[in-house]
Amino acid sequence: MDYTKKGGFFIYPLLFLVFSFSLISQNILAQDAGEIQVYGSATTPKYTTIIELHSNYTFKGPKSNEKYHPLLETIEITSGLSKDFELGFYIFTYNNNGKLQYTGSHIRPRVKAPDSWNWPLGVSLSTEIGFDKDPFSNEKDWGAEIRPIFDKTVGDHYWSFNPSLGVSFTNNEVLFEPNFKYAYASSKKASIGFEYFGNTGKLLSPYKLPNQEHQLYAVVDLYLHPLYEFNFGIGKGLTESSNGLNVKCFVGRRINWKHK
Repeated sequence: MDYTKKGGFFIYPLLFLVFSFSLISQNILAQDAGEIQVYGSATTPKYTTIIELHSNYTFKGPKSNEKYHPLLETIEITSGLSKDFELGFYIFTYNNNGKLQYTGSHIRPRVKAPDSWNWPLGVSLSTEIGFDKDPFSNEKDWGAEIRPIFDKTVGDHYWSFNPSLGVSFTNNEVLFEPNFKYAYASSKKASIGFEYFGNTGKLLSPYKLPNQEHQLYAVVDLYLHPLYEFNFGIGKGLTESSNGLNVKCFVGRRINWKHK
């Protein structure tokens, strides 16, 4: 996404955050996930590694357990292996009432449609495989994620759509988990917008609406330096099964490892 718009003021995203806090004062629900992110189609450049720390905290749990307050910390390491291919690795942790637990790892290859194809949209395909460990029972669930990614920038406006499928090998289930992002480049250093995260249940047999997860985040992205990335969001659930109030943040640092 191109954030080189001239002019604009950095105060806009700060005011947007204050406004977002005022919106989130009711009971509703969020994603209990180690990584809450809508992907763009671009892959990590060749000879580059990006290290990210994802932090997600639940201030208010779902309607059935509003005192649920876990802190999820995830380390993501992604390296560009070619112009249009990258490989990522995740380490998930779960912290509730001061007890830190390791809760799984995934590996994620992703390939992008080459720019030479001149498609009207950015297109890439991410596939993720690994296991997640229940922090209470310690049972492991092996699974995969198939995430098609479509995005587009028009002037100062950007959108991305990820119609993801979550596959559980343990439970033999395929879940539909769509994600969407819209961002407006308020200045050359920042964008403001919204992110949506959903889980409608089984692909061919959706859950009833109260049992589905639908979360809406007000988000700010900062681009203060080419080597760093920053995303902050305040999320509010839209169904009974979602967490009532979530805050998410990730910080990334790029490292170029090509020898001259």
